[in-house]
Amino acid sequence: MKILFFVVCCFCSFIALSQEVSLTPSTKSINITEKIAVFEDKNASLSFPQVQQQVFTPFSQRSILIPFSDEAFWVKFKVKNTHPAQDDWILDWSNFFAEYVSFFVQQDDGDFQEIKKGALVARGNAKRDNPYINFKIGYQEEKVFYVKILSQRGLYGRFTILTPEAMAEEQIDDAKSESFINGLIVLRLVYVLLLAAFVVKELAFRRYSILLIMRSFAYWGFVGVLGGFFTNNVTTALTINFLSYHVLPIGQVLAATAILPIARFPSFVSHAFKIVVALTLVLALGIIFDYRWYWLKASTYLIICTQLSIFALYIVAVWRKYPLNWYYSVPFLLGIGSYIFIQMRLVSWVNFGWIFAFANFCFISEIFVFGVFLSRIIQNYEKACLVSQKELRFNQEQASRLKELDELKTNFFTNISHEFRTPLTLLIGPLADFQKKYPGERLVEIMQRNIMRLQSLINQLLDLSKLEAGKLQPEIQKGDLALHLRHLFGSFESLAQSRNIIFHYEQTYTHEEAYFDADKIEKIVTNLLSNAFKFTPQNGRVHVRVQTTLEELKIVVHDFGIGIAPERLPHIFDRFYQVDNSAGRHYEGTGIGLALVKELIEVLKGNVNVESVVGKGTIFAVNIPIGRMTWEDQIIEHDYLEMIPPLPALVQSSNESESTTEGQWPIVLLVEDNPDLRVYMRAIFENQYQIIEAIDGQQGLEKAIEYIPDLVICDLMMPRLDGLGLCRAIRSDIRTSHIPIIMLTAKSTMQDRLEGLELGADDYLTKPFNRDEMEVRVQNLIRQREILRQKYGQQIAETMAQVREKPVLSLNEQFLQKAVTVVEEHLSDSSFDVELFCKAMNMSRSNMHRKLRALTSQSATEFIRSIRLERAAELLKRRTGTVSDIAFQVGFESLPYFSKSFQEQFGIPPSEYR
Repeated sequence: MKILFFVVCCFCSFIALSQEVSLTPSTKSINITEKIAVFEDKNASLSFPQVQQQVFTPFSQRSILIPFSDEAFWVKFKVKNTHPAQDDWILDWSNFFAEYVSFFVQQDDGDFQEIKKGALVARGNAKRDNPYINFKIGYQEEKVFYVKILSQRGLYGRFTILTPEAMAEEQIDDAKSESFINGLIVLRLVYVLLLAAFVVKELAFRRYSILLIMRSFAYWGFVGVLGGFFTNNVTTALTINFLSYHVLPIGQVLAATAILPIARFPSFVSHAFKIVVALTLVLALGIIFDYRWYWLKASTYLIICTQLSIFALYIVAVWRKYPLNWYYSVPFLLGIGSYIFIQMRLVSWVNFGWIFAFANFCFISEIFVFGVFLSRIIQNYEKACLVSQKELRFNQEQASRLKELDELKTNFFTNISHEFRTPLTLLIGPLADFQKKYPGERLVEIMQRNIMRLQSLINQLLDLSKLEAGKLQPEIQKGDLALHLRHLFGSFESLAQSRNIIFHYEQTYTHEEAYFDADKIEKIVTNLLSNAFKFTPQNGRVHVRVQTTLEELKIVVHDFGIGIAPERLPHIFDRFYQVDNSAGRHYEGTGIGLALVKELIEVLKGNVNVESVVGKGTIFAVNIPIGRMTWEDQIIEHDYLEMIPPLPALVQSSNESESTTEGQWPIVLLVEDNPDLRVYMRAIFENQYQIIEAIDGQQGLEKAIEYIPDLVICDLMMPRLDGLGLCRAIRSDIRTSHIPIIMLTAKSTMQDRLEGLELGADDYLTKPFNRDEMEVRVQNLIRQREILRQKYGQQIAETMAQVREKPVLSLNEQFLQKAVTVVEEHLSDSSFDVELFCKAMNMSRSNMHRKLRALTSQSATEFIRSIRLERAAELLKRRTGTVSDIAFQVGFESLPYFSKSFQEQFGIPPSEYR
């Protein structure tokens, strides 16, 4: 048996060495891979003498594939030189990624010399260097070579023996080829980056540009030059080279999501792409911190699977006839082809000799094809830009038209609400008179209730129109929120009693100061409670719970009614949507109440939630901020009307009225374009006042100048001259400027009221008005003017007495007189400011401010400006020059600022004041 085993070993060794490499005179370069024998040391644990005792297997392929593993791959071959004139040769291993390559060369004495090469063998730098050795072999001499290859990454290569001259020629050819390709890559990279940054800002182009950048770095890493550019550490350089094309899936995913119609594919495609990106990053961390074959192999599989998936998506897109941009797709697919077969070869999926040539062809073709398509890409982008600009202009014009339409719609709602309120006034007033005359008539009560309902709907429509136009703003005031809510809840008690509904409400506090919009809170609560009672049958229950903190109000309205179906619940806040739109429903509704509630709550920066169960009821939960910090910039400290101390009402008795002769009655001018409303107002006042009527603002102005009435009642919206214009004209005429004015309008917001009051109206009444309220307001204004007349008469007498007596001025009067004199002396000096004023008065700025505040309620700046404006008013009355000349005379350099300040102080522009 021992003899047989020895014979077998000798026979195998003979076979292994029978494939001898012969170097002939014609040999310049020879691939010896087909004539080698190989042995795999599974544990990489055998020493060289132990390996010499192993059986090597003949290898017959033109290249060797080294797998991803910890194995040591051994190669053995025999070389015989039959070239009489050449004894210097080079043994080259063609793959520069091999981490450790040890050459064992037989010496003349039969021993073997080990020469270590490889990517991780220290050599002073990290530049690319193929593992090769120079060796000498004499004529007819034979030598045995062993080569040991250790590599964590999969790679393939071949062994070549060549002369030094042939080696030099190959290096020159390789340098030429690489220089050409590198030049193309750099040229494309710079050109594409410039286009992406400044010319073509299309998403697909920019993402494809990112892919091109990554492909360029991947190529430089693949040929082993990228890592050495950044560092001389061989381990770091090798890691950088591998990572450069490991991250390619990220660029391919980015490009694919912009080039392919991803939205048409199932949603799992997008999720798969996200998973690819995440796995790429995770594997990159693994490679950086643990450079081992299993991370490297997993990376290779990830690259292959990503590229195959993208290729499959293209097949599906073509099969389903999805629109594809082939100007990007063709070079994109060529780029995939330049890498995928090389990666598949590393994991032994394919092993064709043409793979490397095909990869080079695809890589270079991608560069040229993309360059050819680039002009069409730019042209398409420019066309898309032109289309986008046209669409933008169209959208802008459309937005402008929609804005005009919104304004027209808002104006329409405002005008139509005014037209509605005028006949409502003619209904509410006479009905109130009928109710006094026939207190037991139930039909009058029904009519009044329906009129109030109609008024409420009109108000809601007007509020909705303002919400659409963005003009509805919160009007926040400090007040007793708990008391306000209690009054609102109390107004529903009679309704609950009439329908035998148990109405229970509870509040955290009986009195609580808060910052809130009373009008909007009232509309929100009223609509929610109306909705609750609407859907609650007789003998049912409605429960309201109010919880308040320093910062928030929470209102929960719970009705135990019919409930709302789940499919209808998301739509209950839509305008004009009704939970039950059948013809047989048992309740009224327009579908605007809850829509208004939601939008009012949003205006108040709150939110509303609803829960409902069919047959058990519905719960509305409203949260609204009520803290001062929330509304700091929108708080109205006092209502405008409350700032004027009310005068006691002058109610004239019937006996006094009868004893007064018509010639002594005050004159009231009624300016109203609606004849029915004029008749109604005449009926209100004709027993106490002399009535003069005008059908529009222009006629009202003429009659005001002709008759000089004691009071004017005018409508806001009238032909020829509206109420604001009439008010402005009366206030600007010295003959009529003293006449009190009451303005009637359908505009009921605080902003509208302030606009009318700022233009000189003394009072403001909203249609439909209350008859008793109007009578009292008219009497108060007339009485107020009577008191003012008496006061002015007394002041004139006192003034004349002061002129005759010339009394000694008090200290305060002397101070004011001096202050006025100082300002008048510098009236035309526009640079005269508070600092110079305080210096002339020999006072500090703070003392001057407090003194003027105490005496005049003005700051120093306001005091100086007031005197300048008073002087300007005097010059305007005398007509001493143009408005601009007078503005410069009194120290104003800016004419717009002068006009604005003048109007703020006198109520009219300087041009009209003249």
